[in-house]
Amino acid sequence: MKVKTLLLIALVALMCSCSDDVLNEGSRYSAQPVPRVTFSFDSITAPNVWAQYQSLEEMLAACQIPEEKLNSMSTDELIDVCMSHPLHALYFAYNNEMVGAKVVFEHFNGFSELKKRKDAPTKMLEFYDEINFNATTPKVHREDFSKITYMGFIELYLASKELTSLYEGENLEKLELVSNKVLEKKLEDPSIYTVRRSLLINSQVKLTQGTLSKEETDALKSFISVGGNVDNPQEYTRISAIVSK
Repeated sequence: MKVKTLLLIALVALMCSCSDDVLNEGSRYSAQPVPRVTFSFDSITAPNVWAQYQSLEEMLAACQIPEEKLNSMSTDELIDVCMSHPLHALYFAYNNEMVGAKVVFEHFNGFSELKKRKDAPTKMLEFYDEINFNATTPKVHREDFSKITYMGFIELYLASKELTSLYEGENLEKLELVSNKVLEKKLEDPSIYTVRRSLLINSQVKLTQGTLSKEETDALKSFISVGGNVDNPQEYTRISAIVSK
C-alpha cells in the first residue's frame, strides 16, 4: 500500500510539474498575465532528482522555499507558488481529500508564510475570482489532468479554513459570491468538473453564517468531515439545496 501511494504521488507530481507553463495555464486559468514567479520547483521535480526521494517526508522536505526567497516574495507570487506545489495532487491518494491536501498545507513553509500575510485573504479571493472558464474549457478535457488537479487543490485550500480571516466580514461575502459563480460555471460542463469541492466551500460559508437549522447544520458538518466524499450521489443534491438557501 505504501509503495502504491508513493508511486501515485511521484506520477502525479511529474505530470503536474512537467513544464514552466503549467502554473500560468493551470492553476489560475486566467487570460490575464500572472505575476512573474521568481521561484520554481523545476530543479526539485526533474525526473532524475525526484526519483531519489524514497518517502513522502523526503519529498515534502525537498520542496521548502529558502527563507531569504520566502521573505522577499510578494503575496501574489507566494500564492502562485503555493498553488503549484509539486505534491498538490496528493489528495487523490486519500479517501478523504481534505486530509491529503492538509498534508501539504501543514508541511510547506509557503503556506505557513501565507497565513502571516494580512493581504492573503484578499489576494486569494482575487486569485480564485480570476478563473476564466470560457478561455480554458476547451483545453481542460481529460487528457489535461494537471489543470483539474490544480482546481481541486485551490478549492480544498479555500474550504480548509487555513486562512481563517477568509471567513470574516466582507471576505466571507466575497467568498460566497465567487464560489457560487464558479459552481455555476462547473454545472455548465459537469462531465469535466466535480462540484463537491465547491460544495465544501459553500458548506463552510453557511456554517460560519450560522443561519441553518440543527438538522441542516449537522448535515453540512458531516459532509465536511468526510471531505465531501459521500457514497450516495443524492447527498450532493441535499447539500446543494442547503447551501443554496
